[in-house]
Amino acid sequence: MKKIILSLLLLISIPTTALAWDDCPYGEINCPYPGDCSRYIDTDGDEICDHSQPAPEDRNIEITNTQTIEDKNLIANNKQSATTYHLLPISLFLILVYFITHILSKKKIISVVNHRKIWNFLLLISFLISGLLGIFLIIKINFGITIPLPFNTLFWHVEIGIAMFVISIFHTLWHWAYFKRMFKI
Repeated sequence: MKKIILSLLLLISIPTTALAWDDCPYGEINCPYPGDCSRYIDTDGDEICDHSQPAPEDRNIEITNTQTIEDKNLIANNKQSATTYHLLPISLFLILVYFITHILSKKKIISVVNHRKIWNFLLLISFLISGLLGIFLIIKINFGITIPLPFNTLFWHVEIGIAMFVISIFHTLWHWAYFKRMFKI
């Protein structure tokens, strides 16, 4: 039974890729993020739904001699203007703060229980915020209802998700013996 559960968890965690290109059910062409339907997928990272464009090998992107230098620069800048997420800064900051609270607990300035409560609370908060922002994104994509927020929902969903992942690693390490017993085969 444990082997089946482990196999299912591994199967679920494998990322899926787009199997078809240029097959939009609504006939959209070059549909930008977040897309007009729930089928939006962007495996090539160009912020255009894969279902609304031809496969990368079938695209003919040529710069003709009639285009100006400004047009060429605009094309180059658009390729580089993808959103940058802060995986390393967030991870390093959380690891640093974790070690500070860990050292404080070892020196008995704060108790080990309070050390764990702090990180469990941060895990809960990051889970709730990331989950709520994810729900807002689903509502926007599936129902076309935009909830006006004064920030980029996707950006902060990912940033908080990075923090949640790092904190969940701490949490998993605390409970390693439990997980080891659970998957002992």
